[in-house]
Amino acid sequence: MTPNKVKLSFALFLFLMPILLSAQVRIGVGGGGYFGLKDQGINAGIQVQKELSDFGSLMFQVALTDKPSNLPRKNLNPDFDYVAGHISYLVLPIEYQYFLPFKNLRAGAFGGPYFAYGLKAGILKKLDDFSYEKMNLDFSRQDIRRFDIGVHFGVGIELELPRLKRMFVRLNYALGLVDIDLGTDSAYQEGVGMMMGFMVPVNASKYQRTDK
Repeated sequence: MTPNKVKLSFALFLFLMPILLSAQVRIGVGGGGYFGLKDQGINAGIQVQKELSDFGSLMFQVALTDKPSNLPRKNLNPDFDYVAGHISYLVLPIEYQYFLPFKNLRAGAFGGPYFAYGLKAGILKKLDDFSYEKMNLDFSRQDIRRFDIGVHFGVGIELELPRLKRMFVRLNYALGLVDIDLGTDSAYQEGVGMMMGFMVPVNASKYQRTDK
């Protein structure tokens, strides 16, 4: 792990610690896919949900998202064909969720900003009709901006399980607000993400005392 990643992880830990120690907090893990530009990637991470009321909550996530992108093809040898360009990001969404509660189920919408840092970029170089070579690309050499900021909007459901656990399914639209191309072209991240997973309460006794 590089020094910058260590500092970022420590800062996230300090940021989330007061939330984890407060009442009515759930922590979970999830995974799914990211879809855009006629290709797909992966979406996985951990999340912290802070209950604000029966209808609303805040969601903090630390996710790894592999986004398909045509941008890595720039400045490569034009004598070869390239396919499946991807950029992998560490993504930090902060979202407000509004839910309508039903029996053993909550359904609603969410939205908020996200902050992303590019970890690596890659592309497949076509060698012949049946084989490809995976190439890792340099951000600065390919004129790719590492930092991205944007917004998430989406809908989701949460299913109540025994012992205050929850299963969730979320579908979001992501719109980048930063031109990640440092060259002459304009390139903004855009796509649809899906994540499903499982959440558990940090301290179940605090939930029980609050609900009484």
